[in-house]
Amino acid sequence: MPSEVPREAMDADGRVDVATAQRIVENAVARATSGPDKSASIIEAKVAEATRRGARLNALLAFGVAVTLVALGVAAFVVYRSQRAAAILTTEAGLGARPVAAPVGTLPTKVLSGREIYEQNKGALYVLAYKQNRLISGCCSAFAIDKNQLVTNAHCVTSCGARGGKPVVVQNESAGKVELEVVAQRAHPTYSTSSKRADTPDVALLRVKGTLPGAVTLASDAELRALGPGDDVYVLGFPGRVMDPVSPSATFLSGHLGRLMGFDEQATSADKAAVILHDAVTRGGNSGSPIFNQYGHVVGVHAAHMDDEENISIDGQKTTIVQASPYRIGMRIDLVRGVPTP
Repeated sequence: MPSEVPREAMDADGRVDVATAQRIVENAVARATSGPDKSASIIEAKVAEATRRGARLNALLAFGVAVTLVALGVAAFVVYRSQRAAAILTTEAGLGARPVAAPVGTLPTKVLSGREIYEQNKGALYVLAYKQNRLISGCCSAFAIDKNQLVTNAHCVTSCGARGGKPVVVQNESAGKVELEVVAQRAHPTYSTSSKRADTPDVALLRVKGTLPGAVTLASDAELRALGPGDDVYVLGFPGRVMDPVSPSATFLSGHLGRLMGFDEQATSADKAAVILHDAVTRGGNSGSPIFNQYGHVVGVHAAHMDDEENISIDGQKTTIVQASPYRIGMRIDLVRGVPTP
């Protein structure tokens, strides 16, 4: 029997009865359970441990997501660089370009002399002029392409009209007898009046009241695609100093095609080379003159000089020196297809 049993509860042999033993056990249990309750602290400890484990797991997940996003960004950049490099190679190799339509028409076989070209086309040449009362002032050259339409430069349409007066065209070598009123003018829709360079389509159409007696022949697509440096070219028009709007007489000028290029003055494919560089000696009134090839067909419209500019300093002030260049700019004749009918 445990020592906690009082001696007075025992008999002579050291035994206790059942009731006494039961009471002793109950007292022992009561003493054992009468201490402070530790269940709350145990629960708090368990909760704290679970929270710490959750925080560690969340941190690991966040780190994994961040690494995944970085990896996706790197992969996207690599794919972009690869696709860009492939696109550049494809463009340079011409693999992704749409096939260019075959040019329409054929190359003529008969080469004409300069005199033949002039004689065949002199009746299609006109001075674009403006009349105020009885006064008439010349502005640009123009040429007939059908019974009531002529081609000239867009800058002639947008700037010459500012002088005032009624626009008319006077036929070459007609002694002023063939004079037709211009009833509508239309510049190429993408021509930029603010540009000081020939980097936009400088072409325009004129519509007259009445019937034009003759017209030039426009070069076919095949002729335009076949143009190249060294080709003979001829310009027929009315240079400013000798322009006479009362009784016009065209001047014949010859030269060579120096280069074909795009509006950015860079080399390009034959179907996009809309700018013609030539060296026929033209002057201001030649704007709007037709440029003929050796077959007597119009390949372009003379538009401007290509002068060289140099910035220098004189007495500490910056000055731009313009030096005359032997090169002239022409617009390829197929640009007029983009001009709406006036």
